[in-house]
Amino acid sequence: MRKDTTCLFLLAGLLSVQGAAQNKKDSTQFRRNYIIDEVVVTGTRNETDVRHLPMTISVVGRQQIEKRYEPSLLPLLTEQVPGLFTTSRGIMGYGVSTGAAGDMSLRGVGGSPTAGLLVLIDGHPQYMGLMGHPIADAYQSMMTERVEVLRGPASVLYGSNAMGEVVNIVTRKQQEEGVNTNMQVGYGSYNTLQTEFANRVKKGRFSSIVTGSYNRTDGHRPDMEFEQYGGYAKLGYDINSF
Repeated sequence: MRKDTTCLFLLAGLLSVQGAAQNKKDSTQFRRNYIIDEVVVTGTRNETDVRHLPMTISVVGRQQIEKRYEPSLLPLLTEQVPGLFTTSRGIMGYGVSTGAAGDMSLRGVGGSPTAGLLVLIDGHPQYMGLMGHPIADAYQSMMTERVEVLRGPASVLYGSNAMGEVVNIVTRKQQEEGVNTNMQVGYGSYNTLQTEFANRVKKGRFSSIVTGSYNRTDGHRPDMEFEQYGGYAKLGYDINSF
């Protein structure tokens, strides 16, 4: 009887040691996870730790964009970026005319017409060549992964249009293999309709994103009707081999 009891104690001890060793192995695996600081490209045109930039950068991420359910990025940027102001005359849309329509300014630079303020989409300048200022209605939330806003002059990097700030809209990209489709529809008073659609595809090295939007309203006053169609498409092919 004493021998059987001793064997049971030895067996329990071996199981305890094995369980402790297993727990130690798991904790070692957890220690290999590293959290890196936020990386932006707008300040230097290269991926750079935000702490190493001499200028002030604001980043609005995808999670913040999704919480708003807004077809346009500008109302969200006005709230999240200190010193940024946008104006519009209608209840929908901004337009590109002078006056109060589609004006953007930061720290007093910009205004009517919007000059000295550069908007980029994936690093490429976006502005109307005839009037020389950004097209406010083109910046839709469905196509955007995040927005990097450089608050301050950046003409050395981006030219004379960047005297006040640089707004870099980074578009979304399908990360996982497959197809992802999203749609948002909203309807309200004055026969107001807001719709957005996005389709993202990744197959091997090929990726694509196609977005579309349709917005309309009768307006709350006579002759305030508004109707707008918008769309964006991007195709990509990864030539790097790993």
